Amino acid sequence: MKSATRVALALDQSVYPVQGPPGAGKTFTGARMICALVRAGKRVGITANSHKVIRNLFDEVVEAAGEEGLRIRSVQKVDEKHQEDDLDSLKFVKKNEHALDALRTNCSVGGGTSYFWARPDARLSVDVLFIDEAAQMALANVLAVAQAAQSVVLLGDPRQLEQPIQGSHPDGVGVSALDHVLGPHATIPADRGLFLAETWRLHPLICAFNSELFYEGRLKSRPGLERQEIRIKSGLNGSGLRYLPIQHDGNQSSSPEEADAIRDLIADVLGSGTTWVDRKGSESPISLDHILIIAPYNAQVFELQERLPGARIGTVDKFQGQEAPIVIYSMATSSHADAPRGMEFLYSANRLNVAVSRAKCLCIVVASPRLFEADCRTPRQMQLANAFCRYAEIASVL
Repeated sequence: MKSATRVALALDQSVYPVQGPPGAGKTFTGARMICALVRAGKRVGITANSHKVIRNLFDEVVEAAGEEGLRIRSVQKVDEKHQEDDLDSLKFVKKNEHALDALRTNCSVGGGTSYFWARPDARLSVDVLFIDEAAQMALANVLAVAQAAQSVVLLGDPRQLEQPIQGSHPDGVGVSALDHVLGPHATIPADRGLFLAETWRLHPLICAFNSELFYEGRLKSRPGLERQEIRIKSGLNGSGLRYLPIQHDGNQSSSPEEADAIRDLIADVLGSGTTWVDRKGSESPISLDHILIIAPYNAQVFELQERLPGARIGTVDKFQGQEAPIVIYSMATSSHADAPRGMEFLYSANRLNVAVSRAKCLCIVVASPRLFEADCRTPRQMQLANAFCRYAEIASVL
């Protein structure tokens, strides 16, 4: 944290990337950097691909400022759908000129999507521009908004979900700014930026898998996370990775067999007095709200919702940024040949990283055994299947 705020104050017409793996405190760190800049008399901008992400960072800035006894006035440019009543330290405006006027007068932090910061009249309106979820913003868009500031901070993690791409573009155009910075590396080298190397979420047994497969072994668990565990008289007892094999054939984007198995599994968990222990050692009962159920396809989400009304169920995209003591990942497809969007989507390392890393204590992959017997014919296919095969090697079979 100290190094991040020190770098923030030393920025001088520069770009500084901050890579935050799951639970490593990317938003926490970014907010403290912003507070340090405001305290030093700087004006700061916040941007991202969505108003929701921008607001999330604003909320953390408000909390950080409160902890530090710092008074910050902020403004966010929103559209009609995101308009709401002003808060004590954050007001919302619908017109670009009103947001820019606020920045020029009584607001030290301003937020808006790339359309706002790329405007000619926004040029050099702030000293430092923070781009949140920068792994989901293409380099071209980053260049467009960079004109609004003297320096730019890129917050994100290219090893998690990438930006959604629409249309057809030349190779490389859709690559994010953070991916360009990383180049062939999975993590930011020390001479190029800051890698947040400690997770506040993952039990060491889960962290070891994600660190090995996605972060060059650099990600570690914070002390105390080894206390996190599930307490139940079954194979789910403890922490780490589990694999529940379910035989089925011909399934593409949905599997009733897996949905039935997950329904029964959750019924056993909720009906047997299961508890979980957090990183402080506090024990509490497991409820349905403590379980995330993830699937690659919407069709499987619907199968699961029919059997588990009220449960937290969604695709990987929905749950990025969220967490729970128990995560269940239903693969749905019977074999790699059945995958409706091909191996590239089903075996995506980024999506597996996000799915597994939502779990504090326990991750359970529910899948057909044939998914771990992929018929790889190219080096790329071998690379895609590697992470899943490694999961199967490490995980305990239920």
